Amino acid sequence: MPGGGILPESMAPGGVILPEYYIQLVTMHGTFMVFFAIMPLLVGVYANFLIPLKIGTHDMAFPRINMWSFWRSFAAGLVMLSSLFVRTARHGPGGRCTRRSRRGTTTRARRSGRSSWSVSIILVGLSSILGSLNYITTIINNRAPGMTWFRLPLSVWSLFITAILGLLALPVLSGAAIMLLFDQIIGTHFFDPAAGGQALLWQHLFWFFRASGGLHPDSAGHRGWSRTSVANGSRKPIFGYHSMVFAIIAIAFLAGSCGATTCS
Repeated sequence: MPGGGILPESMAPGGVILPEYYIQLVTMHGTFMVFFAIMPLLVGVYANFLIPLKIGTHDMAFPRINMWSFWRSFAAGLVMLSSLFVRTARHGPGGRCTRRSRRGTTTRARRSGRSSWSVSIILVGLSSILGSLNYITTIINNRAPGMTWFRLPLSVWSLFITAILGLLALPVLSGAAIMLLFDQIIGTHFFDPAAGGQALLWQHLFWFFRASGGLHPDSAGHRGWSRTSVANGSRKPIFGYHSMVFAIIAIAFLAGSCGATTCS
């Protein structure tokens, strides 16, 4: 790795990355890409900027909850970074972005790094749930007089549906992270087959989040944004507005059905 010589010997002796540390880097890349890049930027930033601007209100419905959501996300990022440096880097989280739990119960130091990962996911899940509640409440209650549902811009419709998908998917992921944390700290056996648990339970719960649109929250969102951008750039009204609205709603329904089918 170019510049790898600056890393500690426990991570990359002589600039050569250890296999264990490489797995941790892939895990952290996947985690930060999804939970600290896609979700906060494509949903949090756009929702907080566009929703009040496009529905004619001065602020979100719950400004304080909005700030709690932001600071919880910031704290979650710090906890996530700390998981790479618990005791040694070789005891950090591993298992790629899906964080398969079958590797989560070894040494005490390794459990410490993975416990930090679980705590971070719980915090960021709570942050996104609070944000989704705020977006939904703002769109329902704070629209300007005369702005009916079918006068909303498609970008607002897409953010509204994305927030609903988040409310469906994120509690499941947070519950799975809490169960994983209990396995690592207080000795429960939700995911330990040797003690009567189910190793595939984590996979089912995580992929419910994935299939419900939680892993890529722009699944419904980018359709509304792209069509609004094209209409504004061409200075023409959106063709098939009502059809597009019902299509975005159908995407949410199919995503929730897919998640439920995957979990079952």
